[in-house]
Amino acid sequence: MSVVARTAPDLPHGLNSTLGGVAHELALLEAHLLRVQDICHVPEHAAHLDAVLVRELQTLDLVSQRLGALTQFIRQVVVSVVFDPAVDLTDALGAIPLQDMAVRLTAHAADEEAPADVFESGDFDLF
Repeated sequence: MSVVARTAPDLPHGLNSTLGGVAHELALLEAHLLRVQDICHVPEHAAHLDAVLVRELQTLDLVSQRLGALTQFIRQVVVSVVFDPAVDLTDALGAIPLQDMAVRLTAHAADEEAPADVFESGDFDLF
């Protein structure tokens, strides 16, 4: 079995644009979570919620803050890297089970225009 070295032009993805795509996905999740927070914030109902539920709902705020911080961190990493290493992320991108996310990340990784975020994939669970 021979091993053939692959050079940067042979590699289909840029690491910086891929990380930019991850930051974009985190920002989308943060935006969705902020909308959920707005739906959950009904002041006239707050007095009737028990303390455990209120603490759990406050977790939404913490998660959205963490998503925002991770988004900014990754974007800063991208800006800080002086070169854009070429990588082959075909297997990693193929392992993403959510089709819409996989399509957006693949487009970012190839430094192409990513389609808009639409919640189309996955199953709807009523909880």
